[in-house]
Amino acid sequence: MDQPLSVFTPTLGWRLRVAAARVHQQLGSAGLVGMLVLMLAAAKGYAAWADQTAHQGALQTTVAEPMAAAAPVLPAASTPRVRWPASADVPTLLARMERTAVEQGLGWPQADYRITAAGELPAALEVRCALKGPYPSIRRFVTALLLDQPTLTLREFSLSRANADASQVDAKLVLVVYLTGDSAEAAR
Repeated sequence: MDQPLSVFTPTLGWRLRVAAARVHQQLGSAGLVGMLVLMLAAAKGYAAWADQTAHQGALQTTVAEPMAAAAPVLPAASTPRVRWPASADVPTLLARMERTAVEQGLGWPQADYRITAAGELPAALEVRCALKGPYPSIRRFVTALLLDQPTLTLREFSLSRANADASQVDAKLVLVVYLTGDSAEAAR
């Protein structure tokens, strides 16, 4: 009675148990728990990312539809233009600059100005002034001027102080305001 030796055929379940036993042998119980927590965190992070992406996509289509219907597309030529001051406005511009300096507590001890006539370049009022005061006041002065007059530019701006502990700053500024028209003589 010879019985043939049975040939063991490993099943998928048996292979999984063997693989799990080998992983447990390599990592230990704490390692298995750590791997499980890591896999759960990765799955939760992916789910949150997918949900956020879907929410943003829905929000963009919801917001974009009313915005596209409400805002007409303006041609480039209809953009608002900056009103350049005329040459006759020079005294007003100088008075506003002085008032802004006084409001910031800087004073306006001396300022030299000249008007360049329009040629290839637009007419311009160039103002050279020296101010003394704390840095925040000088910064507020320059910011107020730039906000008040869109055609004003800073050609030169230098700051210095007597020593490192001094709170007073000496500022030397060259401001340029571009003007319309070439009648520079009208402003003199």
